[in-house]
Amino acid sequence: MMRIAYIDHTARWSGGEVALYNILTNIGEHIDPLVILAEEGDLAERLRQRNIDVRIVPLDDSIRNRGRNAVNLGAPVAAYQLLAYGRKLAPLLREEKVACVHTNSLKSALYGAVAAKSAKLPLIWHIRDHIGPPYLKPIVAKGIRLMSRFLPNGVIANSKSTLSALELPPDKKTLVVYSAFAKAITARDVSANARDDDSFNVVLVGRLAEWKGQHILLEAARSFLPDKRVKFWLAGDALFGEEEYKSRLESTMSEYGLDNVNLLGHVDDIQGLMQRCDLLIHTSITPEPFGQVIIEGMAAGLPVIASNEGGPRETVVPGETGLLIEPGDPAKLEAAIRWMLEHPQERQQMGEKGMERVKKHFVIENTVKDIVHYYKGLLAGV
Repeated sequence: MMRIAYIDHTARWSGGEVALYNILTNIGEHIDPLVILAEEGDLAERLRQRNIDVRIVPLDDSIRNRGRNAVNLGAPVAAYQLLAYGRKLAPLLREEKVACVHTNSLKSALYGAVAAKSAKLPLIWHIRDHIGPPYLKPIVAKGIRLMSRFLPNGVIANSKSTLSALELPPDKKTLVVYSAFAKAITARDVSANARDDDSFNVVLVGRLAEWKGQHILLEAARSFLPDKRVKFWLAGDALFGEEEYKSRLESTMSEYGLDNVNLLGHVDDIQGLMQRCDLLIHTSITPEPFGQVIIEGMAAGLPVIASNEGGPRETVVPGETGLLIEPGDPAKLEAAIRWMLEHPQERQQMGEKGMERVKKHFVIENTVKDIVHYYKGLLAGV
């Protein structure tokens, strides 16, 4: 079995870390994983419960939590500390006799490059972010694109959109592998007895962040106040210093009396929540790299409304498994929700077709097989 080191700067239970967990808990037949994290957290605990080797090498909070666009006087100091941290990891990589280093986040890509080069090991960057404005400042995006040409031996991207934004040369060893669904695919109970009332529950899942567009949902929700059937559930909490945005959402809800919107905070059982819903919406106002929650919604038999940019264009089939709309437009979101509300039969058919699409294209078995094949090909050519 190949010993692969997986490096991430955070152990918080967020999209990229959920995707990594799904890979690691299904790849053990082929790979012996070593996971190196810069902090304790949910990811570390969940992996340990599955008997996966996890090592915590602490990284100073001020560096680990530094914003991705923080280009200021503190940047040289932060860069030096990341360099020193990367060198600190190299002896561990050598001791564990790993065959390759696989980084899972932008920050870990930087210090992981130092660690891999110091240990003289092949390096793979797994890119899960849109490398371009407005998610990243132009100068930051340009720097990452430049480094992606020279530092990693190979690049894995979570969608064709993500890979395209990197603007890599044709000879770079790349792989597009989707963040797959790793649980049993179970249809919702849509029978008349499944509900105590005639409510129409709309769910948005994702951390509370401005680029995720929860404020767009709040604007659209205002027009549904007279219709007591329609309820909006926002699952997710503020992470990575986004508490101010959460406060703005709460102020907007209070200002407009949005009693039809419920901030649920972090929800462990997302699939259980989706079983009680009728529609999944995804409101990112910048290109979503992939949109893992869209796959989770489709696997639960939910029709989807998503922004017509980035990864959702590769997952949602317009008119078949859901609707794609222009991002950042509350009126278009409102119209799409009303269409779903007024077309129950079409809505159910979209949910059924979405489940079939997940079974065909987005299951973890395909993801694991593609990654293992990629490892073997890359290492054979190094």
